[in-house]
Amino acid sequence: MARAAAGSAPPAASSADTETAAVLAALRAEVAALRQALALMLEAQATQTEMLRQLMAAAATPSESETALSEALAQIAAILNRQTSGLEAVQAVLLRLPEDVGQSVAAGVREALSGG
Repeated sequence: MARAAAGSAPPAASSADTETAAVLAALRAEVAALRQALALMLEAQATQTEMLRQLMAAAATPSESETALSEALAQIAAILNRQTSGLEAVQAVLLRLPEDVGQSVAAGVREALSGG
């Protein structure tokens, strides 16, 4: 293969290179979304463990702890509401992923076919 002369433009990317780059970008986006979902799931597990610990502590104390149990349950409900909102946001991202990946790949193919 002949080398390009110094100062000349780099060779144009082939359609396979462009398509590969588009697929790679789409996969990176998907991995990032999955990583975010896993992080939220781990956070939820840690919170649920703490909630169970608080419930067990409240249930094990004498009857005057009914107020403590009520407060613990109220805190748990608030935490679960926040986590539900976060998980709904992740679900929305994950539901859009197939379309986003398809659009990225299609854009790469169109660019490759147009000689861009």
